[in-house]
Amino acid sequence: MFDLEKVQSLNELEMIVYQYILEHMNSVPKLTIRQLAADCHVSTSTILRFCSKMGFDGFSELKYFLKKEDTEKQQSFEQYYDATIHVDSFLKQLNQQTYYDTLKPAITMIASARHIVFSGIGTSGILGSYGSRYFANMGINAYSIGDPFTPIPQRGFENTVAIILSVSGETSEVIKQASDFKRSSAKILSITNDEHSTISRLADYNISYYMPDERSVYADPYINITTQIPVIALIELLAHQASKELSEKRV
Repeated sequence: MFDLEKVQSLNELEMIVYQYILEHMNSVPKLTIRQLAADCHVSTSTILRFCSKMGFDGFSELKYFLKKEDTEKQQSFEQYYDATIHVDSFLKQLNQQTYYDTLKPAITMIASARHIVFSGIGTSGILGSYGSRYFANMGINAYSIGDPFTPIPQRGFENTVAIILSVSGETSEVIKQASDFKRSSAKILSITNDEHSTISRLADYNISYYMPDERSVYADPYINITTQIPVIALIELLAHQASKELSEKRV
């Protein structure tokens, strides 16, 4: 829906506006610019800068765009699952040269390391296990740490990239583990949903996927069910590209 390359240019306040819009797609077209600014706790100038960075001439054009997107979604099969439209937009970005340029530093980090260690908690921990196996399938030395309380030795990680997976980027156990990895001289690559999170800022390099924060309306509302399809796509893409870079080095 939104151009992810443009999203990456947003500052911290503009990112708050972006996240609010993602979570209130239906109601934002009914708001005035002052109401949206009040709901986001930002100024109207921030709203206008957000509109400009996202390619809209003004707030009215943004509202028209959101109304059109909502109408098209209701008329399509995608209405059964709200995350689909965001996932579709993300996947379309993956094959573009501009997005490859964004991933290139991460690919180089992985290809230059002797060891890759995945870490996360909950669903992210399960994806870490998947990631380590996928990397190993691609000929990259990788393993995963599923227990966030596993102690990290203070030496021996000088040639290691720790890939930290976290939706919020604010889980205290994962933050501590990321800090321990940094103290042990490992490089940190984080994959999060929020580029301004603590883990993102701790990392040597961060990749964010900007999906709407989701909570179940049928079960425990405190459990985060934000789609992880972008994380799987990123893991596989990074593995393929790093494996390709390693093969080219060996030639």
